[in-house]
Amino acid sequence: MSNEVFAQIRELKQQEKFGDAWHCGYTVFQNDKNNTYLRTALFWVCYAAIKAVQEQVLHRQNKAPTSNEQNIVNSWISCIGKLKLPVPCEELDFRFFNLFKGCGEHYYTYIQMLIFYGPNLYQASDLKPYQTDKGEYPSLLVRLARQTSKAWLQHHKEWQLNLDDILNLLQYANDKALDRNKTWLQFDISKCLVSVERYGEARNSALNVLRKKMSESWAWGALADTYAIEDHSAAIACYCKGIIEAHEPPFCIPMYYGLAKIFSSNNEFNLASSSLSKLIEIYSANGWTLKPEHEELVQQHWFDASSIESIDFDNELRNFSNKALQYATEKLEMEIGIVDSHLRSGKGFSIYFDLGKKLSARNGVFFGKGLPDVGAWVEAKLATDNGESNVLEVHKTEEQSNERVQWIEGNLKINPKGFGFVEDSFIAPYLLNGFTDGEMIKAIKIWDKDPKKGTPSWRAIKLIKV
Repeated sequence: MSNEVFAQIRELKQQEKFGDAWHCGYTVFQNDKNNTYLRTALFWVCYAAIKAVQEQVLHRQNKAPTSNEQNIVNSWISCIGKLKLPVPCEELDFRFFNLFKGCGEHYYTYIQMLIFYGPNLYQASDLKPYQTDKGEYPSLLVRLARQTSKAWLQHHKEWQLNLDDILNLLQYANDKALDRNKTWLQFDISKCLVSVERYGEARNSALNVLRKKMSESWAWGALADTYAIEDHSAAIACYCKGIIEAHEPPFCIPMYYGLAKIFSSNNEFNLASSSLSKLIEIYSANGWTLKPEHEELVQQHWFDASSIESIDFDNELRNFSNKALQYATEKLEMEIGIVDSHLRSGKGFSIYFDLGKKLSARNGVFFGKGLPDVGAWVEAKLATDNGESNVLEVHKTEEQSNERVQWIEGNLKINPKGFGFVEDSFIAPYLLNGFTDGEMIKAIKIWDKDPKKGTPSWRAIKLIKV
């Protein structure tokens, strides 16, 4: 094959005559399908043609292509399919996929390509997240897996897509990607399963998300969605909990919508109207137009905008939300313990309940300002799943009597190595700042397991000068 074909392809591509460039090269390629150089040249024709369209799309605020742009891009991706690229390959790398950043879910053939290739598309580098000055950016694998789930949620009613293939790709990303935060993959799995009424499977994924994001409204909303058809009481409690946890009013919109539908189906029209009024209030405050599904509820015979004035709706929400925690775990129990330390990261604290039972709690579960003081008694709600316990909520409580937690008083003895003792209780070096050898102190001690010796002994957790 002469170099004339490559020269023609290059010249036509530079002139942005992409169709002519493709036909010029593909006619030859059909008779020489092992020619890797020609395959690569034709791929870059497709790349340039897609880029020409996508440069316009990506500059729009909503990054939504027109119908004509979708047809053009889908056609060029079909051309890439004809090249039978061996995967993984250098051509289909981050440069190509960045062309679809923020809008890939709108291209049917592109999504089909991701699903068709599946895990075979990715190289080792695609499993690693990107490190930036602002922190970690998702790996290519996670990003593309999430594009397929987004496409499913938006278009599965009109597109021919295989959900199980998408779920397999999401699970593959969850298992293999090296990203530290893969919570959104489980969230996507749950949402996709809800869309096809596979509620039990969806609930398992939603619970995996919620146990890591107990203070996030969207996590409660995801769990509520799995109950919306099967258990109205559970759905209402979780939607209300999500509203209580919301950091910004717009986060509450899908949950108010969910409540309005459930309350209306139960003929609780005052509550349904109040939920819808709250939703309308958020839209009005932001100058937004109601979505068609919201407008449809407003037009229902039962809607009465004045209903919210006749009930204490915020109090109703709180009462319902108090029942939500029981749905977040297999076993929910209350236990009282004492705060024995703050985590070095500053993001949480440790609670001592008994010998051999200590749990870490993150800042967000404590109902109070800052962190509870070391030595403070607290009441904790614990969730137990698969034999493991997690702290869901923590409230301060009054001082308790416990034979394994005691106040003592005595002279401080500081060892030259930095640690100390008061009577028979060990004192870690970090507690001794500001104290001197021999001075009289009071201390709280706990009967705890010595991590080095593996046997229980007394350990001071807090010192006070006398």
